Amino acid sequence: MASDYQEIKQKTIGLKYAINGLIFAFKNEINMRVHVLVTIIVIMLGFFFQVSFTEWVLLFLTFGLVLSSEVFNTAVEMLLDYLAPEWHPKAGIIKDLTAGGVLIASSIALIIGAIIFIPKIITWMM
Repeated sequence: MASDYQEIKQKTIGLKYAINGLIFAFKNEINMRVHVLVTIIVIMLGFFFQVSFTEWVLLFLTFGLVLSSEVFNTAVEMLLDYLAPEWHPKAGIIKDLTAGGVLIASSIALIIGAIIFIPKIITWMM
């Protein structure tokens, strides 16, 4: 029985740390706040335009991709700032690479959003 309690306790603590990380990213990273704002706007547009179940799935996959990418980018940047407080060319390249990953995720999200919403907007305007 004690092992069941320890497992539940460990999962609860892990969840607490994960939530703390998300709160930190939201409070300290403007890009995270921008991504969350865009996510909220897209969700509202999804309700307005009554997107299909499949479109919702695609939208939520892209939300997860973009927000996760931003969290990983933030973590890598903070780690490099801690390990290499003075500027180093390799640290700069690593930061650029993770930022590039966020750019790719955001670009894919934009393309998927355009594919889903542009036809709906055109139909709505006519």
